[in-house]
This record gives sequence, structure tokens and C-alpha cells, in this order.
Amino acid sequence: MVKHMTSIRIRGIYTTALTKFFINKEYMINQMSDVIRERFPSYETHDIPDVDVKHTRDLQGISIVGDKESLDRIARDMVETFNDVFILKSNIELYGIYKGSVIKTNHETIINLGQDIGILPEQTGEEEVLVQVLEMNDKPTLTTRITFSGEYCVIIPENDVKISRKIRDESERERLIEVGKRAKPKNFGVLWRTSSEYVGEETLLHEAQELAKNAEYVMDRFTELEGPGLIKEGKHHMKIIFGGQTKQSLDSIRGKVVPTIEYHHMLKSAGRDISFAVDVIEKIKGERDIEGIDELFTSVFRQVKGPKIGDDVTLEHIKPSSHPVYIEGAKVKKFAPPYIKLKRYISSRGHYDGLNVPKEPGDYAITEMKEGAWHFTHTYYDRDSAIKGEYHNICTPIEIFPSRIRYIDLEIDVVRRPGEAPEIIDVDQLEKRVEEGVFSRKIAEIAKNEASYLLSDTEREYDDY
Repeated sequence: MVKHMTSIRIRGIYTTALTKFFINKEYMINQMSDVIRERFPSYETHDIPDVDVKHTRDLQGISIVGDKESLDRIARDMVETFNDVFILKSNIELYGIYKGSVIKTNHETIINLGQDIGILPEQTGEEEVLVQVLEMNDKPTLTTRITFSGEYCVIIPENDVKISRKIRDESERERLIEVGKRAKPKNFGVLWRTSSEYVGEETLLHEAQELAKNAEYVMDRFTELEGPGLIKEGKHHMKIIFGGQTKQSLDSIRGKVVPTIEYHHMLKSAGRDISFAVDVIEKIKGERDIEGIDELFTSVFRQVKGPKIGDDVTLEHIKPSSHPVYIEGAKVKKFAPPYIKLKRYISSRGHYDGLNVPKEPGDYAITEMKEGAWHFTHTYYDRDSAIKGEYHNICTPIEIFPSRIRYIDLEIDVVRRPGEAPEIIDVDQLEKRVEEGVFSRKIAEIAKNEASYLLSDTEREYDDY
């Protein structure tokens, strides 16, 4: 029996590294760009890809669409190879068709899809709507323009027959219009794709009629289904979020193929201008053997882009199973790479998480971090500079960007109140993420080991800076 080799189409800033990674794992690569084809000349397939991979909108991971079996395999391979990857499998299917119920409408409409919610970027006066998933963002982006795609045609919501502009033969266009009039379902239209040109009428009619049956089924099911839910399946979707160590591992993989500077993927995810600078430096690195070019570029990058003393920076506190938390108002007090020290004043009341001590206006927090470390420390003080407590946050290796510091929270933490021994908290939350499949057992053990280390040694480790 011939083993099926999963084929993948890859796009985005991680393409070279991921292409090398997947080739090593015996995948085939589909529809390579000219640059990637030059780098990997013997691994391209022209079959329809099983899986589509592209970087996420925030550039901090990858979005993957395909069949369930292929996605499960990719998740296993990524978790086996990398430490800080986080698997977020969607309950909603891309291109799936749903009966949705309207939760709220304003300039856009929030739709209950049954297992999750989606965003319809328009207003609607209906209580129930037929929608199709158009894109997978933080929440699925929906459309009321329902389509059914085949090899030769697309069933479209406009009650008309349309033809690809690339078909220029007038007699052929007239023929396809006549076939389309017989083929299109009630209340729907037909768009003939370029591939339909000169294809036999029987073949075209058969496909259009099969797609028309899908359209009729969906309309019937919309009426029959009592509540929100999936009517017609689409493609499975998952997102894999990368921590700082995984980006560095991908740097190493890429470096085996082409000249790659240190922190390549972190810098490429920092913005367009920095990404362009990386391309220029790596071109120079490929053409000339300049000793220390990586360190020189990083040093210049820090001097030009920061962060600098007095700058405001945002802590980008990523919780994979929910929305990011942005902690603002922190000012840089010291930056001696890889160390950074921040000060943030507290303006609200309540209690400090994990410490259960009062939070009062006038308090302030000193945050000490080290780029690449698996934890950092918040020390909370009252207005008279007496310590209220320490909070050691266990996280993925810290990434310092010009105006933000990014890390992925690993749930488990170590806290210490004045005069008390340190203690580990939130182990149950860590285990919950493992049960959900978001955290691997491997990353959970790394987090626990880091917490145990801090429990035995919470002496100030930043004094040398």
C-alpha cells in the first residue's frame, strides 16, 4: 500500500523554516513560490493541497485549514518538535454554512453559531440568518453570501448565470449561458469557472445539479433546524501560537537553508519596516562574511527602535485560550539587554491576583524581566515603598519589542507575601489547559519545573543588572 504524503501550501513569514520542517517530516509542499522552489527544488507537488498554512494576522503563529486527520498529524509533529507551541482547534469550520441567531447588532452583528459566535460585518434586521464562514480571525468572520464551489462552477446567491471573464470565445459563452439556465437551482445562480470552457454539457450539468442539491438541502435545513448550528460542513481549522523559544528554533531550521540572523522570526513579526531591514541584513550576510553582523544589527535595532529609558511599553500578556491582556502604563527605568526594569503606578482598587492583598491607588509595581527567560517578577509596593508582595509569572521565553513585551502565560505562578514562604498557585488551571489540548504535557512539565526552581530560590536574580 502506497503511503499518502500530506501536501501543504505554505504562505507567510515562517515559510522557509516550515517548508524545511515539513519536508523533514515527509510532507509534500504545494504551489511553492519561485523563491521557495529555488530553495527546495525536489519537493513540490501540484495536487490540490490537503492543508493550507499561513501566518496569523498578528504574525505570532500559524493558521491551518484542512481535513481533521492532517491537522491532527501537524499538531502532533509540532508538539513533538517544539516546546512552546499552543494548539487552538476551532469549533467552527471555515466555509461551513450555519444557521445563526442574532445576539446583538450595531455596525456589525454578533451571531450565535451554536458552538461559538461569529461576526457578520453588517447590520441585519433578522433574528435568524443563514451565514457562511468567510475567514477565521479572533472570531469567525461571516457572510450572508452563500456559495457552493465545484471544479467547473460555483452556485451563487445572485439569481443569474455568470461566466469567468477569462473565457473569451463568444460562442462558448453563449453555450454556457444556456447550460447555466438549465442547471441553476431555484433562487440561486451559476458562475462558470475558467475550467468549464469546452467541457461537455453532460459533465457540466451533472456537477451543477449536484451543487444545486447542496443549495436546496441547505435551504430546507435552515427551515427545519430549530436553533443555531452547522448545516453544511466546511474545512477544519486550528491555530498554533508560537512562543519565543519556538521562533528561535525556527530560526535555526531556516539557518540550515539560507543566511539567517539571530531573532529572525521575532524581528519579522515586529512590523513591516523592521522586517525589511532584516531582509537587507540577511542579503548582506549571504554575500559577505562580516563577523558579528547579527550582534551589530541587534544593537543598532535596539538603539534606533528601543525600548529606551523613559519609554512607555505595553506588556502583551497572551493567554492562549482567551483574548490577550494588555497591561499598559509601564515606563522603562533601565534597559541593559537582556535585562529590562519597568515601573507602573496603580490607580484602581481591588486585590492583587494570587497574593490576595489589597490594591490601592498610589501603589506601584516594579517589573523585572530578562529576554529569553521563562519567568519574570512583579514586586508590588505601597505609596511608602513598603513591599506588599511578589508575583513570579511563569511564561514562555520573553520577547522584547520596541514598544511592547510579549510572552505567553503558562497559568502556574509563584507568589510570596512579606514574611511568608513562597508558594505555587494555579496548578489546577495549568492542568485544565492540558486537558483542553491547548497545552502539551511537555510544556506543563516545563512550567512546573520553573515554578519549583523559583520556589527553592526566590532570591533577587536581577541584582547584577
